[in-house]
Amino acid sequence: ARLLLADALADRHADTSPVPALTPAQDAVRLAGAGPGAAVAERLAAGSGRDGRGLALAVRAWELGGTAGLAVLEEEWTPDPAALARATGRLAAAWEEDEPRPRLRADRNRWTVAGGDAQLRYGRDGRWWPYRKEHGRWAPAGPATDDPAGALAGLSAAD
Repeated sequence: ARLLLADALADRHADTSPVPALTPAQDAVRLAGAGPGAAVAERLAAGSGRDGRGLALAVRAWELGGTAGLAVLEEEWTPDPAALARATGRLAAAWEEDEPRPRLRADRNRWTVAGGDAQLRYGRDGRWWPYRKEHGRWAPAGPATDDPAGALAGLSAAD
C-alpha cells in the first residue's frame, strides 16, 4: 500500500497511463512463478496454452521483466524504420573499433550471434534482452539493459 501511495503521489503519475490488466495467460505465468506445486502448475500451463517447459521459460521471463519480459519472449515484431535505425546504430556503436565484434544475424527484433547460442532481443521499450539457446529453445538469460554489448558480454561471462 505504501508503494502504491508513493506512486500515486509522484510527479509523473498524472502523465503515466494505468497499467493494463493482465491477460489470463499472463496471470497464469504470474501465478506459476509463486511455485504452486506440480498439479497446479500443469493446469496453469494448459490454461495458458503452454507445455511445462514453455511455462518454465515464461516464468523465467516474468521474473526478469514482468509483462515486458514475457512480451519479449512471446512476441516477434518488426521495429518501425526509425526504431530499427536506432537499434542498428546502438549495436554499431556498442563496441570499440579495436574490440572484436560478434557477427550478428538480424531477423525482425532479434539479433543472433552467427554460429553461436546467444541472441539479443530488442524490446518495444528500446531495451536489449539477452537470450541463450537451451535444449533447442531460446531462453531468457538475464534482465533487460540499455547496452547491447553489455547484454552479450553477460552471456559470454556466464559460459
